[in-house]
Amino acid sequence: MPTPTHSPVRTPRRSAGALLLTSALAVGAAACSSGGGDGSASGGGGSSHGAPSCALAPAATVGAALGLPLQAPSVQDNGTVTVCTYAGTGTVPATVIVRFQTGMDEAAFAAGRAGFDQHQEPTTEVTGLGDAAYSSTLGTGQFQQNTIVVRKGSTELLVSAPAPLPQVEVLARRLLPAI
Repeated sequence: MPTPTHSPVRTPRRSAGALLLTSALAVGAAACSSGGGDGSASGGGGSSHGAPSCALAPAATVGAALGLPLQAPSVQDNGTVTVCTYAGTGTVPATVIVRFQTGMDEAAFAAGRAGFDQHQEPTTEVTGLGDAAYSSTLGTGQFQQNTIVVRKGSTELLVSAPAPLPQVEVLARRLLPAI
């Protein structure tokens, strides 16, 4: 999986959404083409191309785990990658990403983690979650974005949110059995 060759300069004025986008790009979400969909499941939770669908992560479940009121996700489905992007409702300026990618092996997962580290987004191993997992925290205060990336078999789950890391981990644990 290719990683970007540069990392944009971050300043404290960056929005949480911009920080989130940078994190997602570091692990290859840029490879997703624009698409659309309502996140509905077809055939056991998979998208039309084999990746898990956003139906596995409804806004109510994601929002409850993170303590954030969220709208239904916008969906980008690019075959082996499905990205579910949730916007906060009302006055909550939250952007949450749940990303599924199939066809991941140990080497590709390690390369994704290296991409975080190379872009000054230090990672920490998370034990007891899937076959392998790591977390990364970017920013501080109202601009803090916490991300957990988990590999289970050949599927990777990425959850990134402006919520405390323990809540992001709770969500990842809730979603993992379905993939």
